[in-house]
This record gives sequence, C-alpha cells and structure tokens, in this order.
Amino acid sequence: MKTEREFNKWIRRMFYEQSNHKVCAQRIETTTGNGVPDIMVILPFGIYLIESKFETTKIRSEQAAFHIRTNAIAQDDVPRCITLSAYPKTKRLVATTYNPSSITEDGIVPATEVTYALDSAGFKQFYSTLSDKPHGGIRPILSDSARLREATCAD
Repeated sequence: MKTEREFNKWIRRMFYEQSNHKVCAQRIETTTGNGVPDIMVILPFGIYLIESKFETTKIRSEQAAFHIRTNAIAQDDVPRCITLSAYPKTKRLVATTYNPSSITEDGIVPATEVTYALDSAGFKQFYSTLSDKPHGGIRPILSDSARLREATCAD
C-alpha cells in the first residue's frame, strides 16, 4: 500500500475477513465536522470509529478532541475511537487511543499505543483485542454475555 486511501481499503477488507463478513465498515469522512474519524465499523460486539493515518500517528487537535470526548463517555471506559496508523516501510500497524488522561501539561499524548505487524496476522491480533479480551489491550464495548446478535450490513 502506498497511500492512506489504500490503507483505508485494507482496513475495511481486514474487518470483513476477521469478522467473517459480519460487519458494516463505512467511510464517514466529512467536511462539515472537524475531527470526525474516517471509518465507522459496526461489529456484532460493538461500534468503533477509526481514524486512519499513513506513516504518522499524529492527529490534529480537532481529532484528539473528538477521540477524547467520545472515549470519555464510552461504556466501562471502553475506547470507541481508535487511530490506526500504517507504516509500510517498517511493516507496522500502530493502534492508539486518546481519553481524558491524554491531556497533559506537555500537550495531548496517546492513552494507549500498541504496535502490530502490518499484515493479516497483525490485524488479527488487533481485532482480537476488540473481540476476545474483556480487560486487556483495547477493551471490547460489551462483555461476551452481552454480545449483540449477529448483523450484516452491505458495504
């Protein structure tokens, strides 16, 4: 992949593959709202807003504000806004989250930052933090016992 656009397509494809097509992954970029993430992902166990970055983890202040506000109201302190960054040259996928603790005297810093391989196996590891680990990594929105019924959505 050579562009953020190609990275966005890859993210969507990876969500479809990992969820066995039980997902709605929709681009939501807009010019009317500053800081709105790039992709909305609806999975049987939660809804995630993904900001995608290519060869950087830096987000604009408007994006940080959106992430912090959204993650501050998330159920059980579960991040719903996640930044995924692609580094093709070093084959890294970096997942970062922001919340109210991200606001420091030194500026805005990620609350979490986890690096995976930029390939199917790495994305599978990232995906498992959303779906399989109630209290580790990036926590799922709902517990296993409260998972939503399977739903599909056309691309």
